[in-house]
Amino acid sequence: MSESAKYLRRAPRRSDIKSVWVGLRPLVKPTENEGSNTKELSREHTILVSRSGMVTVTGGKWTTYRAMAEDVLDKCTQCDLLVKTRQGLTRNLRLLGADSDMATIRPIYEAPGWHSYGSEQDFIKTLPGAEQELCPGLTQAMVRFAARYEYAMTVEDVLARRSRLLFLDARLAGELAVEVGCLLGEETENNPQVENFKALSVNYLLKS
Repeated sequence: MSESAKYLRRAPRRSDIKSVWVGLRPLVKPTENEGSNTKELSREHTILVSRSGMVTVTGGKWTTYRAMAEDVLDKCTQCDLLVKTRQGLTRNLRLLGADSDMATIRPIYEAPGWHSYGSEQDFIKTLPGAEQELCPGLTQAMVRFAARYEYAMTVEDVLARRSRLLFLDARLAGELAVEVGCLLGEETENNPQVENFKALSVNYLLKS
């Protein structure tokens, strides 16, 4: 908070903080010749091949997972573990939901968060609850979409791993747990683990 106050017009108050969390990044253990300070460690991924032929990729980050996968396959062909039949295509493959028509992409500030779904947003609007907004950026239809097409089974899957609401407003996420759980109950036969999520969300609140 004190650091943020240096750059904001008004110093933030504790009541302004809606969620508290930390992101962890796996780093490759340094060799004896490298520094142990985490600031000095490489953020790049490392590929190791054991004597048994097991290939391991460590480090890296989610945003470069395609490059990591391609490098692993290249390493496998270099070690004669695989036969390379063609050049990798991942560099030019579009992600699911990518829209080639930029004119149809909604602005990021447009409610209720359709921009997140790219070319799939029109389909989601046909699902039940497209007009029922649970909170800004999340509709009942989006919960149903997560259950039907994104393998979401629990409230945590939806509110932490699909909508990311838990990391934006932990209290609101906890309040929505029951309603999201009911929607998941209509879509799947799994236990949505409502109470588990409510207990989890408390850990993301700033302690007094």
